[in-house]
Amino acid sequence: MTNQKEQIQIVTFGCRLNTYESEVMRNHARKAGLEDAIIFNTCAVTKEAERQARQAIRKARRDNPNARIIVTGCAAQIDPQSFGGMAEVDQVIGNDL
Repeated sequence: MTNQKEQIQIVTFGCRLNTYESEVMRNHARKAGLEDAIIFNTCAVTKEAERQARQAIRKARRDNPNARIIVTGCAAQIDPQSFGGMAEVDQVIGNDL
């Protein structure tokens, strides 16, 4: 992660709305000066999507031990304790912000 564009990574699971919202999040994160962060925009439509998100979060922490890992999206909104209980996660943000 060497330049501003690479310092904020968004990982999106789910529908087209999540894809759009991820780009909005990226713009807000840049404007806020957030650096060295990986934001996971989760989906709760299927258990498989939730499983894939958890797996990706664990891999992201292994590959980027110093990054700030933030989880948001439908699955995080529905089950914030589960994602917040993951050792790899630094912050869970609900959809109602």
